[in-house]
Amino acid sequence: MPRLKPDRDTFDLGAALQDVEIDRSRSIGPQIYEALRARIIDNRFPPGTALSESVVARCCDISRTPLRAAIQDLAGEGLIVVRPQVDSVVAPHDEARVREAIFIRAAIEAAVARRLAERGADESRLAPILAEQEQAAAADDYMAFFHADERFHRTLAHMAEVPNAWHLIQSVKAHIDRQRLRLMSSITGRSQRAYEDHLNVLKCIREGDASGAAAQMRDHVNSALESVGSDGKLP
Repeated sequence: MPRLKPDRDTFDLGAALQDVEIDRSRSIGPQIYEALRARIIDNRFPPGTALSESVVARCCDISRTPLRAAIQDLAGEGLIVVRPQVDSVVAPHDEARVREAIFIRAAIEAAVARRLAERGADESRLAPILAEQEQAAAADDYMAFFHADERFHRTLAHMAEVPNAWHLIQSVKAHIDRQRLRLMSSITGRSQRAYEDHLNVLKCIREGDASGAAAQMRDHVNSALESVGSDGKLP
């Protein structure tokens, strides 16, 4: 792994944390984990960002105990590099992890699509999500589309009665999402293409075409490989 050299002079960690809101009625650990993870995924914490425990704890008004647990969990996902005695840092983008995550996600989501085609699906549950996606695609708002996309795929897994399949995908897909939000948001029409992919998957499900639904979903997920260059490297 390359040595990371975060630029402490130009990056304001406190500013990136200023909108974190902790609900004291709920467990703090999972909340700070989600807050840090979201900022790594959407690149508000770029690779090499030094995560000073003292700064994070002060800005979020929390103790270091739940913070350290969150950092260890994120390190387990390969999103943070823990460096004893010094600040941990946000991990660099990793093409091997991206490819592995796409492989896992494509296999699981293709199986979900196949199962729905075989068993049928209540598309009324997806209608409001698709309407939101259509609006985001028309505006070419990739961030808005990304959040609706998350709900779409999660709902498919729940409709197929395999919600833990989505939890498994979540455990690896952060590496894909970092790339999607860093690169694909700059590709004109990328949201529209993804929206049309979703419609094609649903068409196959509606028609009971299990093989077609699986193939359409696999191609849709594998389109994330566009973020990896022909030489296998991330831009």
